[in-house]
Amino acid sequence: MAAASITLVDTRNPIPKETGMPILGCLPEFAKDPLAFFARLARQYDDVVEFHLPMRDMALVTNPDLAHQILVKEIRHFRKSDRDMRIMGTVLGKGLVTNNDFLHHKTQRKLVQPGFHFRRIESYTATMTDYTQRYLESWTGGETRDIADDMFKLTLYIVSKTLFNIDMSSLERGADTIGKAMQVVQTVINKRFTQVFHAPDWVPTPNNRKLIKARAVLNKTIESMIASRTLPNGEVSDAGDMMSMLLKAEYEDGSQMDKKMVMDELITLFVAGHETTSNALSWAFYLLAKHPDIQQKLQCELDTVLADDQPAFTHLENLVYTERVVKEAMRLLPPVWTLNTRQANEDIVIGDYFFPKDKVVFISPYANHHNPRYFKDPDTFDPDRFLPENEKRLPRQLYIPFGTGPRVCIGQSFAMMEAKLILASVIQKFEITIAKSQKIEPQAQITLSNKEGMKVIIKKRKRR
Repeated sequence: MAAASITLVDTRNPIPKETGMPILGCLPEFAKDPLAFFARLARQYDDVVEFHLPMRDMALVTNPDLAHQILVKEIRHFRKSDRDMRIMGTVLGKGLVTNNDFLHHKTQRKLVQPGFHFRRIESYTATMTDYTQRYLESWTGGETRDIADDMFKLTLYIVSKTLFNIDMSSLERGADTIGKAMQVVQTVINKRFTQVFHAPDWVPTPNNRKLIKARAVLNKTIESMIASRTLPNGEVSDAGDMMSMLLKAEYEDGSQMDKKMVMDELITLFVAGHETTSNALSWAFYLLAKHPDIQQKLQCELDTVLADDQPAFTHLENLVYTERVVKEAMRLLPPVWTLNTRQANEDIVIGDYFFPKDKVVFISPYANHHNPRYFKDPDTFDPDRFLPENEKRLPRQLYIPFGTGPRVCIGQSFAMMEAKLILASVIQKFEITIAKSQKIEPQAQITLSNKEGMKVIIKKRKRR
Protein backbone atom coordinates (compact mmCIF):
# COMPACT_ATOMS: atom_id res chain seq x y z
CA MET A 1 0.00 0.00 0.00
CA ALA A 2 1.90 3.07 -1.24
CA ALA A 3 1.58 6.51 0.32
CA ALA A 4 -0.92 8.55 -1.71
CA SER A 5 -1.07 11.85 0.16
CA ILE A 6 0.36 13.86 3.04
CA THR A 7 -2.28 12.32 5.33
CA LEU A 8 -0.14 9.17 5.52
CA VAL A 9 2.70 11.19 6.98
CA ASP A 10 0.47 13.25 9.25
CA THR A 11 -0.31 10.24 11.42
CA ARG A 12 -1.78 10.42 14.92
CA ASN A 13 1.14 8.29 16.09
CA PRO A 14 4.39 9.69 14.69
CA ILE A 15 7.39 7.43 15.26
CA PRO A 16 9.16 8.67 18.41
CA LYS A 17 12.86 9.39 18.08
CA GLU A 18 16.02 8.83 20.10
CA THR A 19 18.56 11.40 18.93
CA GLY A 20 21.40 10.53 21.29
CA MET A 21 24.58 12.62 21.23
CA PRO A 22 25.36 15.38 18.74
CA ILE A 23 26.80 14.00 15.47
CA LEU A 24 27.33 10.47 16.81
CA GLY A 25 23.70 10.00 17.78
CA CYS A 26 23.08 6.65 19.50
CA LEU A 27 26.22 5.01 18.12
CA PRO A 28 28.23 5.01 21.40
CA GLU A 29 25.43 3.23 23.33
CA PHE A 30 24.66 0.90 20.41
CA ALA A 31 28.31 -0.05 19.82
CA LYS A 32 29.06 -0.55 23.53
CA ASP A 33 26.20 -3.00 24.18
CA PRO A 34 23.62 -3.50 21.41
CA LEU A 35 21.72 -6.03 23.55
CA ALA A 36 21.18 -3.57 26.39
CA PHE A 37 20.44 -0.76 23.93
CA PHE A 38 17.69 -2.67 22.13
CA ALA A 39 16.26 -4.03 25.40
CA ARG A 40 16.06 -0.48 26.79
CA LEU A 41 14.26 0.79 23.71
CA ALA A 42 11.81 -2.13 23.85
CA ARG A 43 10.99 -1.30 27.47
CA GLN A 44 10.50 2.41 26.76
CA TYR A 45 8.58 2.33 23.47
CA ASP A 46 5.43 0.31 22.90
CA ASP A 47 5.46 -0.04 19.11
CA VAL A 48 8.42 1.42 17.25
CA VAL A 49 11.21 3.91 17.82
CA GLU A 50 13.59 5.65 15.46
CA PHE A 51 17.20 6.10 16.55
CA HIS A 52 19.95 8.15 14.97
CA LEU A 53 23.32 6.78 13.87
CA PRO A 54 25.87 8.77 11.88
CA MET A 55 24.63 9.30 8.32
CA ARG A 56 21.39 7.38 8.84
CA ASP A 57 18.26 6.99 10.95
CA MET A 58 17.00 3.49 11.72
CA ALA A 59 13.91 2.12 13.44
CA LEU A 60 13.42 -0.68 15.97
CA VAL A 61 10.02 -2.37 15.91
CA THR A 62 9.04 -3.45 19.43
CA ASN A 63 5.42 -4.47 18.80
CA PRO A 64 4.92 -8.10 17.67
CA ASP A 65 1.85 -7.21 15.59
CA LEU A 66 3.86 -4.67 13.59
CA ALA A 67 6.65 -7.23 13.24
CA HIS A 68 4.12 -9.73 11.87
CA GLN A 69 3.01 -7.26 9.21
CA ILE A 70 6.59 -6.51 8.13
CA LEU A 71 7.86 -10.10 8.14
CA VAL A 72 4.72 -11.88 6.93
CA LYS A 73 1.77 -9.90 5.61
CA GLU A 74 3.68 -7.13 3.85
CA ILE A 75 6.87 -9.06 3.11
CA ARG A 76 6.81 -8.04 -0.57
CA HIS A 77 7.12 -4.43 0.54
CA PHE A 78 10.21 -4.99 2.71
CA ARG A 79 13.47 -6.43 1.40
CA LYS A 80 16.47 -7.35 3.50
CA SER A 81 18.52 -4.16 3.72
CA ASP A 82 20.97 -3.47 0.91
CA ARG A 83 23.81 -2.79 3.36
CA ASP A 84 23.32 -6.08 5.25
CA MET A 85 23.29 -8.05 2.02
CA ARG A 86 26.47 -6.38 0.73
CA ILE A 87 28.28 -7.09 3.99
CA MET A 88 27.19 -10.72 4.33
CA GLY A 89 27.29 -11.46 0.61
CA THR A 90 31.11 -11.55 0.69
CA VAL A 91 30.86 -14.88 2.53
CA LEU A 92 27.39 -16.21 1.72
CA GLY A 93 27.10 -15.10 -1.91
CA LYS A 94 23.49 -15.36 -3.08
CA GLY A 95 22.40 -18.21 -0.82
CA LEU A 96 19.04 -18.34 0.94
CA VAL A 97 20.05 -15.91 3.69
CA THR A 98 21.33 -13.20 1.34
CA ASN A 99 19.09 -13.71 -1.71
CA ASN A 100 17.06 -10.50 -1.90
CA ASP A 101 15.08 -11.33 -5.04
CA PHE A 102 11.65 -12.34 -3.69
CA LEU A 103 10.70 -14.67 -6.54
CA HIS A 104 14.17 -16.19 -6.94
CA HIS A 105 14.40 -16.78 -3.19
CA LYS A 106 11.04 -18.53 -3.32
CA THR A 107 12.29 -20.76 -6.16
CA GLN A 108 15.57 -21.56 -4.41
CA ARG A 109 13.83 -22.35 -1.14
CA LYS A 110 11.51 -24.72 -3.01
CA LEU A 111 14.58 -26.61 -4.30
CA VAL A 112 16.25 -26.80 -0.87
CA GLN A 113 13.09 -27.54 1.17
CA PRO A 114 12.91 -31.30 0.42
CA GLY A 115 16.21 -31.71 2.28
CA PHE A 116 14.41 -30.62 5.44
CA HIS A 117 11.27 -32.68 4.98
CA PHE A 118 10.20 -34.29 8.25
CA ARG A 119 10.99 -37.82 7.11
CA ARG A 120 14.45 -36.85 5.91
CA ILE A 121 15.17 -35.07 9.21
CA GLU A 122 14.00 -38.19 11.02
CA SER A 123 16.73 -40.11 9.20
CA TYR A 124 19.28 -37.48 10.29
CA THR A 125 18.54 -38.11 13.98
CA ALA A 126 20.47 -41.39 13.85
CA THR A 127 23.57 -39.42 12.85
CA MET A 128 22.93 -36.84 15.57
CA THR A 129 22.71 -39.51 18.27
CA ASP A 130 25.57 -41.65 16.97
CA TYR A 131 27.98 -38.74 16.59
CA THR A 132 27.10 -37.33 20.00
CA GLN A 133 27.73 -40.67 21.70
CA ARG A 134 31.05 -41.05 19.85
CA TYR A 135 32.07 -37.52 20.85
CA LEU A 136 31.22 -38.11 24.51
CA GLU A 137 33.36 -41.27 24.70
CA SER A 138 36.46 -39.17 25.43
CA TRP A 139 34.81 -37.25 28.31
CA THR A 140 36.21 -38.66 31.53
CA GLY A 141 34.38 -36.65 34.17
CA GLY A 142 36.03 -34.45 36.77
CA GLU A 143 37.56 -32.35 33.99
CA THR A 144 37.17 -28.77 32.79
CA ARG A 145 36.03 -28.43 29.18
CA ASP A 146 35.24 -25.53 26.87
CA ILE A 147 31.78 -26.74 26.00
CA ALA A 148 31.37 -23.95 23.44
CA ASP A 149 34.27 -25.44 21.48
CA ASP A 150 32.84 -28.93 22.00
CA MET A 151 29.45 -27.90 20.62
CA PHE A 152 31.03 -26.08 17.68
CA LYS A 153 32.91 -29.22 16.67
CA LEU A 154 30.09 -31.66 17.32
CA THR A 155 27.51 -29.68 15.32
CA LEU A 156 30.14 -29.21 12.59
CA TYR A 157 30.59 -32.98 12.35
CA ILE A 158 26.83 -33.56 12.28
CA VAL A 159 26.10 -30.98 9.59
CA SER A 160 29.02 -32.25 7.48
CA LYS A 161 27.64 -35.78 7.61
CA THR A 162 24.05 -34.80 6.83
CA LEU A 163 24.97 -32.23 4.16
CA PHE A 164 27.93 -33.94 2.51
CA ASN A 165 28.07 -37.49 3.89
CA ILE A 166 31.56 -36.71 5.25
CA ASP A 167 32.42 -38.81 8.29
CA MET A 168 33.40 -37.27 11.61
CA SER A 169 36.89 -38.81 11.55
CA SER A 170 37.67 -37.08 8.23
CA LEU A 171 37.06 -33.63 9.69
CA GLU A 172 38.63 -33.89 13.13
CA ARG A 173 42.02 -32.54 12.07
CA GLY A 174 40.50 -29.67 10.10
CA ALA A 175 37.89 -28.61 12.65
CA ASP A 176 40.15 -26.04 14.34
CA THR A 177 41.00 -24.44 10.97
CA ILE A 178 37.31 -24.14 10.11
CA GLY A 179 36.62 -22.76 13.58
CA LYS A 180 39.25 -20.04 13.16
CA ALA A 181 37.83 -19.12 9.75
CA MET A 182 34.35 -18.83 11.25
CA GLN A 183 35.67 -16.60 14.04
CA VAL A 184 37.27 -14.31 11.44
CA VAL A 185 33.96 -14.13 9.58
CA GLN A 186 32.11 -13.20 12.78
CA THR A 187 34.68 -10.57 13.85
CA VAL A 188 35.23 -8.84 10.51
CA ILE A 189 31.58 -8.78 9.46
CA ASN A 190 30.64 -7.41 12.89
CA LYS A 191 33.18 -4.61 12.41
CA ARG A 192 31.61 -3.81 9.05
CA PHE A 193 28.17 -3.58 10.62
CA THR A 194 29.37 -1.08 13.24
CA GLN A 195 31.44 1.06 10.85
CA VAL A 196 29.95 4.09 9.13
CA PHE A 197 31.96 3.21 6.02
CA HIS A 198 33.93 0.14 5.03
CA ALA A 199 36.16 -0.40 2.03
CA PRO A 200 34.86 -2.54 -0.89
CA ASP A 201 36.11 -6.14 -0.98
CA TRP A 202 38.62 -5.39 -3.74
CA VAL A 203 40.51 -2.89 -1.55
CA PRO A 204 43.30 -4.91 0.17
CA THR A 205 42.72 -3.71 3.72
CA PRO A 206 43.80 -6.07 6.54
CA ASN A 207 40.19 -6.93 7.39
CA ASN A 208 39.24 -7.51 3.75
CA ARG A 209 42.18 -9.85 3.29
CA LYS A 210 41.20 -11.77 6.43
CA LEU A 211 37.59 -12.12 5.28
CA ILE A 212 38.45 -13.22 1.76
CA LYS A 213 40.94 -15.75 3.17
CA ALA A 214 38.25 -17.10 5.53
CA ARG A 215 35.81 -17.49 2.62
CA ALA A 216 38.57 -19.33 0.74
CA VAL A 217 38.93 -21.76 3.66
CA LEU A 218 35.18 -22.45 3.58
CA ASN A 219 35.23 -22.81 -0.20
CA LYS A 220 38.16 -25.20 -0.06
CA THR A 221 36.46 -27.24 2.66
CA ILE A 222 33.30 -27.70 0.63
CA GLU A 223 35.13 -28.23 -2.66
CA SER A 224 37.18 -31.01 -1.06
CA MET A 225 33.95 -32.61 0.17
CA ILE A 226 32.52 -32.51 -3.35
CA ALA A 227 35.78 -33.82 -4.82
CA SER A 228 35.83 -36.77 -2.43
CA ARG A 229 32.53 -37.90 -3.91
CA THR A 230 33.15 -37.07 -7.56
CA LEU A 231 33.21 -40.08 -9.88
CA PRO A 232 35.66 -40.48 -12.81
CA ASN A 233 32.94 -39.39 -15.25
CA GLY A 234 32.53 -36.07 -13.39
CA GLU A 235 29.24 -36.89 -11.73
CA VAL A 236 28.80 -36.78 -7.96
CA SER A 237 27.72 -40.04 -6.36
CA ASP A 238 24.29 -39.87 -4.76
CA ALA A 239 24.66 -40.61 -1.03
CA GLY A 240 21.18 -39.42 -0.13
CA ASP A 241 22.58 -36.25 1.48
CA MET A 242 21.80 -32.55 0.94
CA MET A 243 24.65 -32.01 -1.51
CA SER A 244 23.43 -34.83 -3.75
CA MET A 245 19.93 -33.40 -3.68
CA LEU A 246 21.07 -29.88 -4.64
CA LEU A 247 23.38 -31.05 -7.41
CA LYS A 248 20.56 -33.07 -8.94
CA ALA A 249 17.72 -30.63 -8.25
CA GLU A 250 15.95 -29.21 -11.30
CA TYR A 251 13.98 -26.04 -11.92
CA GLU A 252 10.57 -26.29 -13.54
CA ASP A 253 12.14 -25.91 -17.00
CA GLY A 254 14.43 -28.89 -16.36
CA SER A 255 17.61 -26.83 -15.87
CA GLN A 256 19.88 -27.19 -12.85
CA MET A 257 21.64 -24.74 -10.55
CA ASP A 258 25.00 -23.50 -11.78
CA LYS A 259 28.08 -24.40 -9.74
CA LYS A 260 28.35 -21.00 -8.03
CA MET A 261 24.71 -21.12 -6.91
CA VAL A 262 25.20 -24.61 -5.49
CA MET A 263 28.34 -23.44 -3.66
CA ASP A 264 26.52 -20.42 -2.21
CA GLU A 265 23.65 -22.58 -0.98
CA LEU A 266 25.99 -25.19 0.51
CA ILE A 267 28.13 -22.57 2.27
CA THR A 268 24.98 -20.90 3.64
CA LEU A 269 23.66 -24.23 4.95
CA PHE A 270 27.10 -25.22 6.24
CA VAL A 271 27.64 -21.96 8.16
CA ALA A 272 24.08 -21.51 9.40
CA GLY A 273 23.62 -25.22 10.00
CA HIS A 274 25.88 -25.44 13.02
CA GLU A 275 26.93 -21.97 14.23
CA THR A 276 23.51 -21.03 15.67
CA THR A 277 22.84 -24.48 17.12
CA SER A 278 26.25 -24.68 18.80
CA ASN A 279 25.68 -21.27 20.41
CA ALA A 280 22.17 -22.24 21.53
CA LEU A 281 23.54 -25.37 23.20
CA SER A 282 26.43 -23.51 24.84
CA TRP A 283 24.00 -21.04 26.41
CA ALA A 284 21.66 -23.88 27.46
CA PHE A 285 24.49 -25.67 29.27
CA TYR A 286 25.52 -22.40 30.94
CA LEU A 287 21.97 -21.76 32.16
CA LEU A 288 21.58 -25.31 33.45
CA ALA A 289 24.91 -25.03 35.28
CA LYS A 290 23.71 -21.79 36.91
CA HIS A 291 20.40 -23.38 37.91
CA PRO A 292 21.10 -26.83 39.43
CA ASP A 293 17.44 -27.25 40.41
CA ILE A 294 16.40 -27.02 36.75
CA GLN A 295 19.29 -29.28 35.73
CA GLN A 296 18.08 -31.85 38.27
CA LYS A 297 14.51 -31.62 36.99
CA LEU A 298 15.79 -32.23 33.47
CA GLN A 299 17.80 -35.24 34.67
CA CYS A 300 14.64 -36.69 36.25
CA GLU A 301 12.83 -36.49 32.91
CA LEU A 302 15.75 -38.09 31.09
CA ASP A 303 16.02 -40.91 33.65
CA THR A 304 12.28 -41.58 33.33
CA VAL A 305 11.97 -41.36 29.54
CA LEU A 306 15.31 -42.83 28.50
CA ALA A 307 16.15 -45.19 31.38
CA ASP A 308 19.51 -46.58 30.22
CA ASP A 309 18.80 -46.09 26.50
CA GLN A 310 20.52 -43.55 24.30
CA PRO A 311 18.29 -40.65 23.17
CA ALA A 312 16.65 -41.41 19.83
CA PHE A 313 13.96 -40.09 17.52
CA THR A 314 11.33 -42.23 19.23
CA HIS A 315 12.00 -40.44 22.56
CA LEU A 316 11.60 -36.88 21.26
CA GLU A 317 7.85 -36.52 21.74
CA ASN A 318 8.21 -37.47 25.42
CA LEU A 319 11.15 -35.14 26.13
CA VAL A 320 8.77 -32.27 26.85
CA TYR A 321 10.80 -30.61 29.61
CA THR A 322 13.94 -30.93 27.49
CA GLU A 323 12.18 -28.99 24.75
CA ARG A 324 11.07 -26.32 27.22
CA VAL A 325 14.67 -25.92 28.41
CA VAL A 326 15.87 -25.42 24.82
CA LYS A 327 13.10 -22.93 24.06
CA GLU A 328 13.69 -20.92 27.23
CA ALA A 329 17.45 -20.83 26.62
CA MET A 330 16.78 -19.43 23.14
CA ARG A 331 14.38 -16.90 24.62
CA LEU A 332 16.85 -15.63 27.17
CA LEU A 333 19.97 -15.78 24.97
CA PRO A 334 18.86 -16.20 21.34
CA PRO A 335 21.78 -17.00 18.98
CA VAL A 336 20.03 -14.86 16.34
CA TRP A 337 19.76 -11.83 18.60
CA THR A 338 18.56 -9.58 15.77
CA LEU A 339 17.21 -10.42 12.33
CA ASN A 340 18.76 -8.95 9.20
CA THR A 341 17.39 -5.42 8.94
CA ARG A 342 14.50 -4.82 6.56
CA GLN A 343 14.25 -1.91 4.14
CA ALA A 344 11.01 -0.46 2.81
CA ASN A 345 10.65 -0.81 -0.96
CA GLU A 346 8.28 2.16 -1.09
CA ASP A 347 6.39 4.52 1.21
CA ILE A 348 4.08 2.38 3.33
CA VAL A 349 1.88 2.60 6.42
CA ILE A 350 2.23 -0.24 8.94
CA GLY A 351 -0.30 -0.08 11.74
CA ASP A 352 -0.59 3.66 12.37
CA TYR A 353 3.02 4.43 11.44
CA PHE A 354 4.43 5.82 8.22
CA PHE A 355 7.61 4.14 6.94
CA PRO A 356 9.17 6.12 4.08
CA LYS A 357 10.86 4.38 1.16
CA ASP A 358 14.24 2.85 2.11
CA LYS A 359 13.64 3.20 5.85
CA VAL A 360 15.79 0.54 7.55
CA VAL A 361 14.03 -1.44 10.28
CA PHE A 362 15.40 -3.71 13.04
CA ILE A 363 13.37 -6.54 14.55
CA SER A 364 15.26 -8.04 17.47
CA PRO A 365 14.35 -11.40 19.03
CA TYR A 366 16.51 -10.48 22.04
CA ALA A 367 14.61 -7.23 22.63
CA ASN A 368 11.25 -8.97 22.17
CA HIS A 369 12.19 -11.84 24.46
CA HIS A 370 13.27 -9.47 27.27
CA ASN A 371 10.23 -7.23 27.08
CA PRO A 372 8.52 -7.14 30.53
CA ARG A 373 5.18 -6.31 28.86
CA TYR A 374 5.07 -9.89 27.59
CA PHE A 375 7.36 -11.87 29.89
CA LYS A 376 7.18 -11.60 33.68
CA ASP A 377 10.69 -11.33 35.18
CA PRO A 378 12.17 -11.55 31.66
CA ASP A 379 15.77 -12.01 32.86
CA THR A 380 14.86 -15.13 34.87
CA PHE A 381 15.48 -18.60 33.43
CA ASP A 382 12.15 -20.42 33.67
CA PRO A 383 11.43 -23.27 31.22
CA ASP A 384 7.82 -23.44 32.43
CA ARG A 385 7.13 -20.29 30.42
CA PHE A 386 6.76 -22.77 27.58
CA LEU A 387 4.14 -24.99 29.17
CA PRO A 388 1.44 -25.33 26.46
CA GLU A 389 -1.05 -23.15 28.33
CA ASN A 390 1.55 -20.39 28.74
CA GLU A 391 3.01 -20.58 25.25
CA LYS A 392 -0.35 -20.26 23.50
CA ARG A 393 -0.92 -16.91 25.26
CA LEU A 394 2.18 -15.34 23.70
CA PRO A 395 1.45 -12.83 20.92
CA ARG A 396 2.23 -14.04 17.43
CA GLN A 397 5.73 -13.05 16.24
CA LEU A 398 6.91 -12.28 19.78
CA TYR A 399 9.00 -15.43 20.27
CA ILE A 400 10.99 -15.68 17.03
CA PRO A 401 14.40 -17.29 17.66
CA PHE A 402 14.36 -18.66 14.08
CA GLY A 403 12.73 -15.64 12.46
CA THR A 404 9.28 -16.02 10.92
CA GLY A 405 7.27 -15.85 7.72
CA PRO A 406 8.45 -16.95 4.27
CA ARG A 407 12.06 -16.33 5.33
CA VAL A 408 11.93 -18.33 8.56
CA CYS A 409 15.03 -20.47 9.07
CA ILE A 410 14.67 -23.44 6.73
CA GLY A 411 16.52 -25.67 9.21
CA GLN A 412 14.34 -24.88 12.25
CA SER A 413 13.09 -28.46 12.75
CA PHE A 414 16.58 -29.87 12.14
CA ALA A 415 18.07 -27.50 14.74
CA MET A 416 15.43 -28.24 17.39
CA MET A 417 15.81 -32.01 17.04
CA GLU A 418 19.59 -31.73 17.13
CA ALA A 419 19.57 -29.47 20.20
CA LYS A 420 17.21 -31.75 22.13
CA LEU A 421 19.16 -34.92 21.32
CA ILE A 422 22.56 -33.42 22.16
CA LEU A 423 21.31 -31.79 25.36
CA ALA A 424 19.65 -35.02 26.47
CA SER A 425 22.75 -37.09 25.68
CA VAL A 426 25.07 -34.87 27.72
CA ILE A 427 22.81 -34.26 30.73
CA GLN A 428 21.90 -37.96 30.88
CA LYS A 429 25.56 -38.76 31.58
CA PHE A 430 27.04 -35.69 33.25
CA GLU A 431 26.38 -33.01 35.84
CA ILE A 432 27.65 -29.60 34.78
CA THR A 433 28.91 -26.63 36.79
CA ILE A 434 30.56 -23.42 35.61
CA ALA A 435 34.33 -23.13 36.03
CA LYS A 436 35.19 -20.42 38.56
CA SER A 437 37.50 -18.70 36.07
CA GLN A 438 34.80 -18.38 33.43
CA LYS A 439 33.62 -14.86 32.62
CA ILE A 440 30.23 -14.29 31.02
CA GLU A 441 30.39 -11.57 28.38
CA PRO A 442 27.73 -12.04 25.69
CA GLN A 443 29.16 -11.03 22.34
CA ALA A 444 26.51 -9.80 19.89
CA GLN A 445 28.02 -10.38 16.47
CA ILE A 446 26.25 -12.14 13.59
CA THR A 447 25.22 -14.63 16.25
CA LEU A 448 25.25 -14.31 20.04
CA SER A 449 28.15 -16.13 21.65
CA ASN A 450 30.21 -15.75 24.81
CA LYS A 451 33.42 -13.79 24.37
CA GLU A 452 35.71 -16.31 26.08
CA GLY A 453 34.07 -19.63 25.26
CA MET A 454 32.20 -21.54 27.96
CA LYS A 455 34.38 -23.48 30.40
CA VAL A 456 32.46 -25.96 32.52
CA ILE A 457 33.33 -28.75 34.94
CA ILE A 458 31.73 -32.07 34.12
CA LYS A 459 31.07 -34.88 36.58
CA LYS A 460 29.80 -38.33 35.69
CA ARG A 461 26.38 -39.18 37.12
CA LYS A 462 24.28 -42.29 37.55
CA ARG A 463 20.63 -42.71 36.72
CA ARG A 464 18.39 -41.95 39.69
